[in-house]
Amino acid sequence: YFCSMKVIEGEIYHVYNRGNQKQQLFFEERNYKYFLAKMTEYLTPVTDILAWTLMPNHFHFLIHATKICAALIYDRQLPISNFSEALRLMQCTYTKGFNAQYEKSGNLFHQKFKSRIMEDDKQENARNVLHYIHGNAEKAGLVTRPEDWAFSSFHEYLNPELTGFCNKELAMQLLDLTRQDILLGAIGV
Repeated sequence: YFCSMKVIEGEIYHVYNRGNQKQQLFFEERNYKYFLAKMTEYLTPVTDILAWTLMPNHFHFLIHATKICAALIYDRQLPISNFSEALRLMQCTYTKGFNAQYEKSGNLFHQKFKSRIMEDDKQENARNVLHYIHGNAEKAGLVTRPEDWAFSSFHEYLNPELTGFCNKELAMQLLDLTRQDILLGAIGV
């Protein structure tokens, strides 16, 4: 069983999931890098990622739903969005590699990922989620500054010339943010 989310083109979503029974997803740097390779393979072709972070036992994405992202795949028992299928494949292939590496078996991720559409004051809510995502590792006590956490899109915003997973220009346009706003928001100024 896998949770499929209804995706509406043009909307912004906060998507997150954690380890099954809150178990750790990443034990070492190569685990994070393997997951990032799966993001490149499955998520970036179907959606605009505005922000992301990988934490030891969970992950967060802020996405902007593209036409491809929202399109439905009908050759299933129930139709599923391209985004939900990409997320499913990303988690399944990561789990398969992780289980092989650590000689484990079974589900690694919580089966029902969570998603929340940015409603009401969409721009303000999405801004807050972006700052939350970038400050997550600091808030969890893993680092003392957001820039010290290697597995977050904060570095993409910190270094404008850095190519990464995020569509930074779209994020700044949709959320009415400058690069400075993003940097200050992550450090809580």
